[in-house]
Order: sequence, then structure tokens, then C-alpha cells
Amino acid sequence: MAKQYKLTSVGVNPTRDRAYRMRMYFLTMTLRMACVISLFWVRGPWIILVAIGAIVLPYVAVLIANAVSHVGGTAPDAPTPHELSAPEKPVEPSDASAPPSQTIIVIDAPAERRSRGEGQQP
Repeated sequence: MAKQYKLTSVGVNPTRDRAYRMRMYFLTMTLRMACVISLFWVRGPWIILVAIGAIVLPYVAVLIANAVSHVGGTAPDAPTPHELSAPEKPVEPSDASAPPSQTIIVIDAPAERRSRGEGQQP
């Protein structure tokens, strides 16, 4: 019997993940703009904190925007190779359509090749 997989194990919805990353990028860059604008009126030791925020937040925003979520899903195991065996009853020599010997053929191609069709490019 073939192993069954749950549909809920596919992982995070790409559209929701992209929307979340765009929202986080927007909020981080808004905070950065607040830091840049506040550089004009903040004085004293607080100006160092605001300057660091204006310099570091673009890097953090890009890291957040490019961090695709990989949680929530489980990858299925590789399928087992199919095994073809010779017929159970003995082959009569008069049967011309039967194979000449009883050989076990094991089909063991990489998963990428099995999933593609015959004429498709990689």
C-alpha cells in the first residue's frame, strides 16, 4: 500500500509568507525613516542610538524581507523502487512471447528523472 501524506503538511502559504515579509520590511523601513528624521532634533547620548538605528535598520529590513519561511511542512520520503518479478508459473518453451529467462528487474531512477516526462528538459 502506498504511503499517504497529509495535505496540511505542505508548509506555509507562499502568499501569506510574502505578505508578512513585505509588512515587516515596511515597518522596519518606517522605523528607519523615523530615526533619520529624528537625527535633526535629538541631542546628547541619544543621537548615537538614533544614528545606529538609521544605519543598521536597512540591513535588518533586507534580511527580514529575504527570509522565506521553511517551517510547518514535512518533506515526504523518497519512494521505494518498483520491483518487477518473473511470473509465478513456469514458462513453457513453446510460448514465444515469454522472456527467455526469469530475471528480476529493479527500476531505480533518481526521483527527479521519475517525476519528469520523457521529452521534458531539466
